[in-house]
Amino acid sequence: MRAAFLILWVLSVHAAEPVSYQRNVQPILAERCLMCHNARNASGKFSAVSVASLLQGGVSGPAVKPAQAEASLLLQVVSGEKPRMPKAGAPLSAAEVATIRRWIEEGAKDDSSGAAAAQVWWSLKPLQAVQPPAVKDPWIQTPLDAFILEKLQANKLSPSQPANRRTLIRRVYQDLIGLPPTPAEVSAFVRDEAPDAYAKVVDRLLASPRYGERWARHWFDVMHYGESHGYDKDKPRLNAWPYRDWVIRAFNEDKPYARFVQEQIAGDALFPTDPQALVATGFLAAGPWDFVGHQELREGTVDKDLTRVLDRDDMVATTISTFTSMTAHCARCHDHKFDPIPQQDYYNLQAVFAGVDRADRPFDDDAALFQRRQALLRQKQAIQRRLDPLLDKVEFATSPAIETLDSSIQDASLLITHMGEPKTPAEAAQKQELETRRTADRAKRKQLVDAIVGPETYVEIDRVKAEFAPIDEQLKALPKPRLVYAPASYFQRAGTFRPALQPRPVTVLGRGNVRAPGKPAFAAGLTCVSGLNARFDLADPGDEGSRRAALAQWITAQENMLTWRSIVNRVWQYHFGTGIVETASDFGRMGAKPSHPEMLDWLAVWFRDEAHGSLKQLHRLIVTSSAYQQASAQREDGAKVDADNRLLWRMNRTRLDAEAFRDSVLAVSGKIDLTAGGPPVQMFFFKDDHSPVYDYARFDPDSPGAYRRSIYRLIVRSVPDPFLERLDCPDPSVLTPKRSTTITAIQALAAWNNIFVLRMSEHFAELLRGRESDAAGQVREAIRLALGREATERELELYGQYAQQQGLANFCRVLFNTNEFLFVD
Repeated sequence: MRAAFLILWVLSVHAAEPVSYQRNVQPILAERCLMCHNARNASGKFSAVSVASLLQGGVSGPAVKPAQAEASLLLQVVSGEKPRMPKAGAPLSAAEVATIRRWIEEGAKDDSSGAAAAQVWWSLKPLQAVQPPAVKDPWIQTPLDAFILEKLQANKLSPSQPANRRTLIRRVYQDLIGLPPTPAEVSAFVRDEAPDAYAKVVDRLLASPRYGERWARHWFDVMHYGESHGYDKDKPRLNAWPYRDWVIRAFNEDKPYARFVQEQIAGDALFPTDPQALVATGFLAAGPWDFVGHQELREGTVDKDLTRVLDRDDMVATTISTFTSMTAHCARCHDHKFDPIPQQDYYNLQAVFAGVDRADRPFDDDAALFQRRQALLRQKQAIQRRLDPLLDKVEFATSPAIETLDSSIQDASLLITHMGEPKTPAEAAQKQELETRRTADRAKRKQLVDAIVGPETYVEIDRVKAEFAPIDEQLKALPKPRLVYAPASYFQRAGTFRPALQPRPVTVLGRGNVRAPGKPAFAAGLTCVSGLNARFDLADPGDEGSRRAALAQWITAQENMLTWRSIVNRVWQYHFGTGIVETASDFGRMGAKPSHPEMLDWLAVWFRDEAHGSLKQLHRLIVTSSAYQQASAQREDGAKVDADNRLLWRMNRTRLDAEAFRDSVLAVSGKIDLTAGGPPVQMFFFKDDHSPVYDYARFDPDSPGAYRRSIYRLIVRSVPDPFLERLDCPDPSVLTPKRSTTITAIQALAAWNNIFVLRMSEHFAELLRGRESDAAGQVREAIRLALGREATERELELYGQYAQQQGLANFCRVLFNTNEFLFVD
């Protein structure tokens, strides 16, 4: 009965429109069939990758016969009481079977890119110089407005009225610096009748150091920056912050975007004399890191190999998603199911990062000192390359007797750890016996290893190690360096965590399985990007830095259409709430298509060629457009035609994100500390342990550092700040191209009862008492500070009564919870 209902439901919903292969059928086949029936692994010589391959079929003949559903082998094997396919997992649902049946009955039409291998997806087409539409209208202030107005007129719509000045200044302040304007700033702008009054406000905000802090936070969402490792042992990452400060500084200095990208991928290789270019590579190390896998698992094991594959996977996903908006990481186990990214391409990208791990790297602010230190470290790395094979000979020496001793030593160690501190004399004796046995076993093991290795190996080890001494003396004579957590090919061993020293071999893994290595991989980009050679021409493939440098140059090449479309779309999204392409990190076939494709290309070319990668010029162009300056009020005519406002007939109303809300509360209450840079503030009680303790409930919101902007807090992966999490602050372990925006009762409760809001409300009340002596004056000043406008007579009456009855601090708390404070019109 349920199955019949589902079939009827599917048929009724889609009765008016044909079933789409690309939207409806291909996702079913991709999820349930392609694992066994793909181009590389065509079980039964049958591939389900395209309509053409379905029509061709395999050893049993065509899988699909257009307009003959019941005669089609595909439908026969997936339907019935006991379907033969898929062999693994649950059968297809009744709704999925009904979709396939109807698609075949309608002629099995191919509306996908696959009808088309010949068709190039929009994002992979080369950028073309586009002329803005020849639309004449006084509303047009920038070329962007011409593109938007043309689409509005084509849909018989018109733009909304301009936002009033108080609304506009609050909007642009929150957008560019993430803080509200002061009453004096609002009044000055409202009174300034000069034609360039708004432009001057925009320029002042772009010149503010607060701008970099605001936009660095957006950047950190996209590339999942965090200051703890994540995974089981979520240790704090205390030297990540120099990268955070580099990003803020790069935005404030308006670093050209190509250089901004290059430094983050390969700054140490491309600009070796610049200490800050090394700091910039913290981008690659910003994601989660498996402490146990890297530092505790033994070298040469499957789990160790898997740990490294996953670590490189994070680097690939972060780099390609962030800079090109493509999902190359979806090709780890098989060719990408929807985009032209073969598995070989994915592992070629892994090969780019095969020579680095994540570790603290020393650097110096002084360029000459930095170069001296780096030269000495390169000498040590060269020595280590000669030493490692000798150490490996000792570390991996084995025999049946050694393996037996290894098991005994491991068992004893586990028991000792499990026992902890003895509580009785009997337990103390038992622990002592285990320790004695372990010591004896270790001694026996060393004797057996020494017999295998031979004394000449130890002599050679000592000889090579002696070469470190003069270099170490020179390093000791240098001033103490600073440290940044970044990709490194050389560092001091810690447990089983050892540097690569040179690129490790990477192969294409069958189904992503480390036990199924296939063809070797080589450093290269994506073959789907036309106009660029995907394979990198490396003078020395063993130089890991040259691999990253080649990728950075490939990504920032003028011909790389993905890069330039990606960044202008991201900036647009943060100004309008939604990008020209809604899926900011997926420009592939499963992502959205652009709402204004010509405008996107015009903007990308303008940003690349005329603005020369200046993000500040890009902001200025967007926020000075008439489209941006529209009112956000709903209109019935617009909603009927374009309910999602993709045509931008009005401005989108947005909610303050978590950090902007917290920072705005600090600013309005008069407590914000605008100290910039430096180590992060631990806004929690911390206890270092086997698995560290992060307790936000035991943190005093008035403690030193607690008033600093949210970007300077220490960002923990496993235990996020519960208050900010309630307000949709994203998980720093996950790439977040666009934050979720929810409206829930628990958010209201958090914004009303959280200790931070309570204390700031009290500080706000103290500020008001210091400025005004009477209740009406205090309410009037509070509304000016919090909402940027004058209070109405009704508000003075109601809020005045509430403040007298419930206390001024509670009234301040009410203001922080109003929609007018929480939302940006």
